[in-house]
Amino acid sequence: MQSDGFTVGVRTNGYLAKQKMTSIQKMKDEIGYSIHTLIPEKNKIIMGKDFLPNWKEIIPLSGKNVRISIVLNRYNIDEFESLINFTTSFDNVKYIQIRRISTDTRFELLQKDIDLYDKFYDKFSKENKQVGNFYLAEQYILNGKEVNFWRTVETSCNSLNYFTDGTCSNEYFVVEGYLKNLNKFEKLEAGGQKNKNYGQVATNVD
Repeated sequence: MQSDGFTVGVRTNGYLAKQKMTSIQKMKDEIGYSIHTLIPEKNKIIMGKDFLPNWKEIIPLSGKNVRISIVLNRYNIDEFESLINFTTSFDNVKYIQIRRISTDTRFELLQKDIDLYDKFYDKFSKENKQVGNFYLAEQYILNGKEVNFWRTVETSCNSLNYFTDGTCSNEYFVVEGYLKNLNKFEKLEAGGQKNKNYGQVATNVD
């Protein structure tokens, strides 16, 4: 794609990063890694896997333009300091996003996490000096690195997401888009129009 004039980057949970490192190193845009915990037991709850990528090996190999995303939730909010200390220790990490869980369909399930984030940020903002804004995200400097508190509520960007079971969605929120389109497929199946590509549902999408 880059040979056709596109600038390519990636956002990933890192589990295939070592196998795909040759491709990652060729990318000219941002390399984004999601790191939500440093504890395998918590990772099993959050990501569905009881082991972590080898971040100490992966991140230094990933070029000079690495971004880290941390989604604060009920399981990892007590790890904020250790996650910041770990992610800011890499010279090639340019900035860190502290993201609030975003949803437009699952408020009943995720409202607790949303409220915890807002309560955490309210306390954090009173104890730390804001240095600027990145769009609507408040910026701080922690351990010499830019840290942005990000609450996506809507977006005007174009997004097309393809899932391995054949589901396609143009929703920005990946899981929400998957669930909405999955519901459409279920209705088709109920009407006798079975989707040939409909297979096992991924329980964890990043």
